[in-house]
This record gives sequence, C-alpha cells and structure tokens, in this order.
Amino acid sequence: MQSLERDVETLRNIPLFAGLPTARLKLIAYTAEIVRFEPGEVIVRQGAPADAAYIIVEGEAEVWITDTAGNNIRVATLGAHSLLGEVAILARSHRTATVQAKDPVVAFKISANVFLDLVRQCPDIGMQVMTVLAQRLERTAALLQQHDRR
Repeated sequence: MQSLERDVETLRNIPLFAGLPTARLKLIAYTAEIVRFEPGEVIVRQGAPADAAYIIVEGEAEVWITDTAGNNIRVATLGAHSLLGEVAILARSHRTATVQAKDPVVAFKISANVFLDLVRQCPDIGMQVMTVLAQRLERTAALLQQHDRR
C-alpha cells in the first residue's frame, strides 16, 4: 500500500476522523507530517507558540503543567488516537502544557491553519474536539483540586 493510502487508512481508524469522506482524509494525510519522538523528547512545551495539533498514532505521551511555584504536575497520559495541542490553536494563545513522549511516539502533525479549517468546515469534528476539551477540563480540575489539598 502506498504511503498516502496507508495514512488515509490510519486517519480513518482515528475516531476524530472516522466519519470524514475519503477526499477530506486524503487532504489531511497530504498536508500532515508524520513525526516521531523518542522517550523523554518534548512534543510541545508549555508557553511556546501554537503551530500545530498532533494526533498520536503509536505510543504514549505524558502531559505536564508547571504551576506558578515552579512545580511540575503530571495531569494526563495520552495514548493512540489522542489529540493534543489543540487548546492553544483554538484559543490563539501559547501552549498550556508540556507534552513529553513516554515511549516512542509516532504522530500526525497537522498545521494550525489546516486544523482550524477542519473544525470550521466539519461540525462533527468541532463537536468531538469540544467533547475532548470538556473531558480534559474535568480531569485537570480534579487533579488540581487534589494537588491543592496536599
């Protein structure tokens, strides 16, 4: 199977993109970059500008935030099919967390402009992204409450 076709099939198996027509998947696959990260390598760094969103295809990554006192707090572990980096793109701000590869990670890197176009043009993707964001907000709020009690 050629690379573009393989990438389209990989995207089709990611729940965020499952309902998209083949032509749209081809466009995403064509414009996305396949990136690889070694264990411990930073995928995105808190405070950095947002240039892209990532979809993890293989591996796991840990999400860390640094509080105002300089403490690093692990807030999540992301696995295959997880979306990351979208918050700063949607908010047009800087990265809200550092994401670091826990083991070897393979991901699709989708430019900020392409990601925003997807959200604008595909309401189902927009709804799924909002669901992911709401779930993360709940988890992060609970973790921060536990952290404050310590």
